[in-house]
Amino acid sequence: MTSQLDLKMQRSKPNLVALLVAWGAGTIEALLLVRLVARLLAARPDNPAFAVLYGITGPFVTSLVALDYDQSRFGAALEFSTLVLSFCVPLIAYLIWILLTRRNRAASSGV
Repeated sequence: MTSQLDLKMQRSKPNLVALLVAWGAGTIEALLLVRLVARLLAARPDNPAFAVLYGITGPFVTSLVALDYDQSRFGAALEFSTLVLSFCVPLIAYLIWILLTRRNRAASSGV
């Protein structure tokens, strides 16, 4: 009986990691979408709330900043780097989720 309980506890660990990956990706996705809308509506970067938002999402967007080389720094703009990342983050999170749950199913196949 205790071996079954230990096995159930071992199976729940990858699920917890997969759940944390989903929550993290959802948080990043929400922040990126808020950044996209803020830039479309010409939110001022000197506003403290938007300065924090741009500070948090800045490291994610800098990897694709070459997509926005002809965009104006101030005023309304569609940031292609943020748009591309808003599609890539859920895709990457889904692939990680599949890998973690597949590993979990392989470990529990003996039960």
